[in-house]
Amino acid sequence: MKTLQENLKVFYLGTENNEPYLYKNKDLTTHALIIGMTGSGKTGLGVTLLEEACIDNIPSIIIDPKGDLTNLALSFPNMQGSDFEPFIDPDEAANKGQSVSEFAKTTANSWREGIENSYQDLDMVKLFRDSSEVRIYTPKSSAGLGVSLLSDFEAPRDLDDETLNNYILSITSAVLSLVGLKIDDMNSPESLLIQTIFLTNFKNGKNVSIAELITQIANPPFEKIGVFDVNSFFPSDKRMSLAMKINALIASASFSQWLQGEKLQIGKMLFDKDGKAKCNVFTISHLNDSERMFFVTLLLNEMINWMRTTTGTSSLRAILYMDEIYGFFPPNGNPPSKAPMLTLLKQARAFGLGCVLSTQNPVDLDYKGLSNIGTWFIGRLQTAQDKERVISGLTGVDASLDKAEITELISNLGKRKFLVKNINEDKLSVIGTRFVLSYLKGPLSNDQISLLMKDKKANLEQNSPKTHAASNSVKPVINSEIPEFYEISGGEEVSPYLYATANVKFSDKNSEFTQEIGYLFDLYNAKEINWDEAKSEILRNLNDKPKAELKFSEIPSFIASAKNLKNYERDLKEFIYRNEKMMQYSAFGLTSNFGESKEEFFVRLSDKANEILEEQTDKIMQRFNTQKARLEEKIRRADERVAKEKSDVKARGIDTLVSIGSAVLGGLLGGRSSTSTKVNRALSGAKNANRMLNEQNQVKIAEQNLQILLDEMDELTQKYQDEITNLKERYDISNLNLDEKQISPKKTDIYNEKIILVWKD
Repeated sequence: MKTLQENLKVFYLGTENNEPYLYKNKDLTTHALIIGMTGSGKTGLGVTLLEEACIDNIPSIIIDPKGDLTNLALSFPNMQGSDFEPFIDPDEAANKGQSVSEFAKTTANSWREGIENSYQDLDMVKLFRDSSEVRIYTPKSSAGLGVSLLSDFEAPRDLDDETLNNYILSITSAVLSLVGLKIDDMNSPESLLIQTIFLTNFKNGKNVSIAELITQIANPPFEKIGVFDVNSFFPSDKRMSLAMKINALIASASFSQWLQGEKLQIGKMLFDKDGKAKCNVFTISHLNDSERMFFVTLLLNEMINWMRTTTGTSSLRAILYMDEIYGFFPPNGNPPSKAPMLTLLKQARAFGLGCVLSTQNPVDLDYKGLSNIGTWFIGRLQTAQDKERVISGLTGVDASLDKAEITELISNLGKRKFLVKNINEDKLSVIGTRFVLSYLKGPLSNDQISLLMKDKKANLEQNSPKTHAASNSVKPVINSEIPEFYEISGGEEVSPYLYATANVKFSDKNSEFTQEIGYLFDLYNAKEINWDEAKSEILRNLNDKPKAELKFSEIPSFIASAKNLKNYERDLKEFIYRNEKMMQYSAFGLTSNFGESKEEFFVRLSDKANEILEEQTDKIMQRFNTQKARLEEKIRRADERVAKEKSDVKARGIDTLVSIGSAVLGGLLGGRSSTSTKVNRALSGAKNANRMLNEQNQVKIAEQNLQILLDEMDELTQKYQDEITNLKERYDISNLNLDEKQISPKKTDIYNEKIILVWKD
C-alpha cells in the first residue's frame, strides 16, 4: 500500500471509501466527542488523534482514568520483539501457546504489518517518537512522575469576580470531597467557611497551603461571614471538628505523596526548553473515587487559570483529552468537576484549546456541554436504547440531520468504524480508523510505568532537595539575631536551609522589569555557603512558629556559632551580580517578555508560527489549485482525444476488413463484376488498412501526450508536497534556534537582600 506523506495542519485518522480521511486539526478548537461501547475502537481512535497531535508538535494534557492512554509511551520504530517483550502479558502469550519472547516477536510483526498496510511506514513511528515527549504522571504514587497538588492553593491571577468565585467554589467542593464530606449543598457552613478563607487570601494575592487552611478553619482571618459573626454562623467546636478531619488527612502516611513532584503549572508543561511539545498523561486509575474527583477538579481549574493568562488565537494551541468522562460531567448533579469542564467547553475555543471527551454514551454528559461540541465520532453501540440516545443527542445539536439516515448508518457500523459529524463540514462520513503507531497493550502496571519513566524521574530527583535524618526533638540553639522561619507541608521531621531573597531590576532601552529571586541552600553536611549549589525557589508560606511537635536535624557549626548573617548578604549580592541574568528570546518577529520563561515563550511562538503557516499554506494551495485546474482540463481533453482516436481506429478497422473481405470473397466465388472492380476493391481495402496503421500511430501519440500530462500532474503534486514539507520544517519551533540575548543587572539594581534560616520538611 502507498504511504501517505505527512501533511500540514491535518490529522490522518483513517480511511473513508478506502481513501485517507484527513481531519483539519483546527476543527478541534470546536471540541470533539468520541462515543462507543467497549470494543468499538474508541481508545484506538483517541490514541490516533493524540499521535497526530504529537506529530504536529501540538502539546496535550490527558486525563486517563483507566490507564489505557499510557500506551502512548509504547512506540518502537525498529519493531523488534525485544522492544515489546517487557510489556507482554505472560498469560496472553500462554493462551497463544507461545513463550513471552515468541509472542513479543509475533506482536512486533503484527504491528509492523498493520502500520505498513494503512498508508504508513515505520518512518512515521520514528517521527511520532521524535516529535513529542510522552510523560506519565501518577498523582499520589511513585510509579510515574509525581505531581504536587496540596503544597499550595495558588492565588489565581487576572480573574474577574464571577470566574474567581466559580474557581473558589470548585476547589472548595474538591477539598470537601477529598475528606469524605457531602458536597451537594455548597451553601453549607463548612463550604461557605472554606470559600471565605480562600476568597480572603486570594484577594490579597496570598497562596493558601493545606496547613494554613486547617489553621484558618480553626481561627478564621475574618470576623464575619455575611452579616453574622463567625462564631454565630459556625461555632468554634464545629470548626475544630472540620479542621480535625482535614488534619487527619494530612496526618495519614499517604498524604506526603500528594506533595511530591512537579507543580501543576500548565504553562510550563506544554513545551520543553527545546520547543518540543509534551504529551502529558495523568493516569489516575490507582486513586479512589473521591481522590479522582479532587485531582480532576484541580487540573481543570488550572487549565482555566492558564487559559486566561494567554491571548486569543484561531489555531489549535493545545489539547485537553479526557477518557471515560462518566461521573465527571453528568446531566444531573453537580460534582466539583462539572463547572470547570463546562467553562472550558464554552470558552476554550477562543484560546485555541481543543477539548476531546470520550465516553460510552452521551447520556454521561451534560446537555449544555454537548451543544458546545462540534465534532462527534460515533462508534458501535450496545443496545437500541443507546442508539436512540445518541441519535436524540445528535439531532438535538443539529436539527438539520436526518434521523432515519443516522439510524441506518449507526446500525451498520462495524468494529473500528465511526460515523463522523463535523460541524465544519457539510456531510456525514463513515471512517475506519488507521492502525495506531503505539502498541495498545492496555493499562500498564506500576513497574512498567516506572521502567518507562525511569530516566525522567532520575533527572527530577537530581534537582529535588534531599531529605535528611532528623532525630532530635529539641531545636538546635542559634543566635537570636538570625531570623528563623518554618515551611511545613505536613511532615514531622525538618532540616535547616538558608533562604536568600533579593529584588533585581533588569532594564534595556525599551522596558524594565523587577524580579524577586530566591535561593534555597541545603545546610546538611555543609562546610561553607556556596550559592552555586543553591536551588532557585520562592517560598510563599513561611511561618515564624512551628504548628506541631517537630524533630530537627543537626545544623552546621559555622551557622550555630554565627552572630548574624550580614556577611553572607554581601556575598549574596556579589553572587547575584555575577550570575543572575535575564534571558530574552526572539523569533518570527516576536520577543519574549521580561520574566517570561522559555517554555512559556514557546506557547506564544507556536501561535505565531501557526498563523504564518496558515497564511503561507493558503497561498501555496491557491497557486497549486490554479495550476492543477489548468492541468486537469488538459488531461481531460487529452483523455477525450485518446478515446476518439481509439474509436476511429476501431471503426476504420471494421470498414477495412469488410472491403478486403468482399474483394477476397468475390475472387473466390466469382461473379458478374468485372476483374477491374475486384481489383479496385482490393486496392481500396489496402489503402484503408494503410490509413488504419497511421491512425493507430496517432493513438499512440495521443496516449503519449496524455501520459506526459499525467506525469506533469505527479510532478506538480510532488512539488506542492515538498513546499509544504519545507514550510513545516521552517516553522517547526522544535527545530528552531532562538535568538538569545542576556541582560545583566547593575549592582545598584540589586537591593533588599535578605537571608534567613528556614526549617523545612
